[in-house]
Amino acid sequence: MATPLTTALFVALVVVMFVAVILALRDASPGRGRTALAVAGPILLVVHLAVPAILALAGQLDRYAPMPAPPLLLMLAVTATTVLLAMSPLGLRLAMALPLSTLVGFQSFRIGVEWLLHRLWLEGVIPAAMTWSGRNLDVVAGVTALGLGWWLRTGRGSNRALILGWNVLGLLLLLNIVTIAILATPTSFQRFTAGPDNLLPSTWPFVWLPSFLVQLALAGHLLVFRRLAAERGQGRG
Repeated sequence: MATPLTTALFVALVVVMFVAVILALRDASPGRGRTALAVAGPILLVVHLAVPAILALAGQLDRYAPMPAPPLLLMLAVTATTVLLAMSPLGLRLAMALPLSTLVGFQSFRIGVEWLLHRLWLEGVIPAAMTWSGRNLDVVAGVTALGLGWWLRTGRGSNRALILGWNVLGLLLLLNIVTIAILATPTSFQRFTAGPDNLLPSTWPFVWLPSFLVQLALAGHLLVFRRLAAERGQGRG
């Protein structure tokens, strides 16, 4: 079981990222749209956080066999929603309204996520494979996002190929840990059996890791792709 400190730190990270998204939505909503989005955005985010939390607390996500497992179905639905939103007009507005340095540097929150995963492993909650002590190198995405985001913020230049390469790398690292996490759940296709099963997708508050924090990382990468594609279309890349 996770310690109260780790649980509190995780919830704090979720709150910080919630506020960050609200601020990003506000900055991307000029004029009349700002008022509407300032109201609708927080409501949608609260619902997005509330549904997985309620299902987890009610025990509705506890079944991993037989398939299809409810927690994996929920994550599939949430991921589909994330992709649709990122590829929507709102996603394009966010991609173009926010500085590229912000879109890139945003991914640095993954450093905190990986540190918390390490703590959860030390506390016997997840297998080592899901941490930087095992097969998870996602912290590289967070550290490089911090450096690249700072470089872009200084205004010293913008290398499209470098940003594109970093974005692809970050997305692959995200896909790697998501795959590991799925294969560590107690399903019929579980492959990582050394250590405890991964029950985070059905445990509150850690259900917010795959249903919220992972979705933010995915959305962030998709927005960078949209920004680069739009700039290339405008002859700026």
